[in-house]
Amino acid sequence: MVTLTTDQGREVAAAMRWVALSTLAMCVLIGCSSPVPEERPDPDPSQLILVWDGRYESAPRCEDKTLWEGWAGTPGPVECEPCECGPSACFLSRKVRVYSSSTCSSRDEVATIDAGDSWDGTCMALDNPIPSDSYAAVLIEPPIVSGCGPVSPVPALRRTNMTFVRACSPDIDFFSTDFLHCYPPQPNGECWDSYRIRREFSLYNDTRTCSPCSCSEPSRDKCRVETKLYYQAGCSEELGSVPISGLDEPLCADTIHGQIGAIRAAFVKDEPTCAPSTDSKVVSGELEPGDTHVLCCNR
Repeated sequence: MVTLTTDQGREVAAAMRWVALSTLAMCVLIGCSSPVPEERPDPDPSQLILVWDGRYESAPRCEDKTLWEGWAGTPGPVECEPCECGPSACFLSRKVRVYSSSTCSSRDEVATIDAGDSWDGTCMALDNPIPSDSYAAVLIEPPIVSGCGPVSPVPALRRTNMTFVRACSPDIDFFSTDFLHCYPPQPNGECWDSYRIRREFSLYNDTRTCSPCSCSEPSRDKCRVETKLYYQAGCSEELGSVPISGLDEPLCADTIHGQIGAIRAAFVKDEPTCAPSTDSKVVSGELEPGDTHVLCCNR
């Protein structure tokens, strides 16, 4: 073991410091400092693409700002969505005809009570009450039942394992958080640091369509009305009532007796429906491969 004197120790320490400083100076000159990470650029904001992926019925409309669109996924079995029919409706007949004969022969008509197109069945007084000795029967017309129309004239396709993709330019007139924010990859094919989720949209052009829907005649028996006739203008002293449904022919009733001073009507049942067709099927069009779009997205 070598023992250094105090002066020798100082000389050794000074020499080591000189070596360290010399080494640092050489590193500065030749560039051996710690490596600085290469800064990767951000995408050009003007290249932003808004992408929506999901159900066709829910897809936002970009109108003239649509860049491209189509169906993505693995084509599977396809069928038509079920047909649906819009509502039917019951409408009161506005007229009650009065006859001098019990058979309601047209040649024996003595008066027509017309409540008007907007009548809702509430009590309506006659300007000129009909005397009891001037008639033998009244004719009640059935309620009017409107037909039904398909909710969608041509049903949509029900696609298995496929979603609808729509790409829009960023200057659309609305904003939705459902959009993916995407950019084309860098020139070297890599994604950006801030948009690192690589998505590949291999699209299909689908022109297949279904046969049109149709609706049956409305269930007129589910539209029923009761018409009441009264002696007094305020609908007091009921003379009698006549029930009738949308399935019935005009009903001649000879059971009403007394001066007719007012009428009233109300729905006993108002539930007409129509049955939709069930045989809609794919009748035309094809599913063809389209373009593939590779993008770097935020999620």
